[in-house]
Amino acid sequence: MSGNDTNTSRAPTRREYVKYGGAVVGGSLLAGCASQSDSGSTPESTSTPTDEKSYTATMPPVGELTLDEPPSSWVGGLGFTADVLTALGQADGAVGMADPRFWYQGFYDFLDGVMVPAKEDLAQFTTEERDTDLEVLYELDPDLMAVDPNPIIAIYGLDKGEAEEVRENVAPWFGNESRRKRFDGWTYWPVGEPYPYLSLSEYIPKYAALFGEEERGDALLDLYEPFIEDVRSRVPPESERRSLALVNGRYNPENRDGWVIYNPKSEVEKTWGKKQYRDLNVVDAFEGAYSGQSSVKVDFEGLLEYDPDVIIFNFGLTYRDFQGENLIQRQREVLQDHPVGSEVTAVQNDDLYVGGTPYQGPIINMFQTEMAAKQLYPDEFGSYPGYGQISESEQLFDRQRLADIINGDN
Repeated sequence: MSGNDTNTSRAPTRREYVKYGGAVVGGSLLAGCASQSDSGSTPESTSTPTDEKSYTATMPPVGELTLDEPPSSWVGGLGFTADVLTALGQADGAVGMADPRFWYQGFYDFLDGVMVPAKEDLAQFTTEERDTDLEVLYELDPDLMAVDPNPIIAIYGLDKGEAEEVRENVAPWFGNESRRKRFDGWTYWPVGEPYPYLSLSEYIPKYAALFGEEERGDALLDLYEPFIEDVRSRVPPESERRSLALVNGRYNPENRDGWVIYNPKSEVEKTWGKKQYRDLNVVDAFEGAYSGQSSVKVDFEGLLEYDPDVIIFNFGLTYRDFQGENLIQRQREVLQDHPVGSEVTAVQNDDLYVGGTPYQGPIINMFQTEMAAKQLYPDEFGSYPGYGQISESEQLFDRQRLADIINGDN
């Protein structure tokens, strides 16, 4: 336990009693700490009638959380937990996010009856200067902070004392940031040491338990996991896979100083930011070029040297229309009009595709896995006709079944 987590004997505030029920007393609100069980002592608790239901789930690094009723309002991060909670029928509880602009909502348009709040209607609790606005969080007064506190500490200027203040006076934290390998300088509050990554499938039952949506969570996994397994089983042999360059979708619309190429193979197996490419076992055209980094920058000649069969613009769905500009189309034109760029195999064959957002929960990941499968392996999965243009007979998963689960018809 860190030094901020040693006070386990205080009485609960009225807000804690209302939001957490009797389980908070004696320090069980304090997440991730094992000292009580190690000492053999029994934590003090407030008695609760036996016929009252509670909602308990555990999430590293914040530990076990018990609520006396499901959260009716929540604050998310950059789109991942928003998609998870939408899949569990909880979209209407969203009141704010670290940055709502990064919650990609386009795929929900393809699911009958699935409604989500408009991004512009959600409060942003971080500033353009990358600070955290505590006043916004107090005004929102959510029931749950559905986000890992550590990226807020490491990126958005929240200090550990303020993280504790949010937990005590606003809402409990409940999240685990596993988009990619955690960078140097990452914090490990409140446990004080590294904590495990969670796969996308591991999140679903945790949030389902906390929101009382276990049946819906089970139904979602029963659809999601077989779909992913089917796609993985159909990936062609390595000799028949086309090579991929995963290019930054925003960085280079004017070819300022080269192309940023990402390693599509996540170093940590459970991360979800590039999950579709890992599941599709892609052949990386730039394998061996990264020198231990997650990306490499090359000029036109470098792009031609590695000569990918397919170019996918990472974050492309977001940057098709970014501040009024289609940055993806501009990059296509730069490549096609350049004497060296136009010689790249992917450019010659017009295999230049819009890629997905890394902030993908189960809904977004299903659509993006289908999209990438068709872009990379059209002989097996059918060609990719363009965003939103896949006919029903060519779809790789049942949209109506997914919509029914989200809408509560499990």
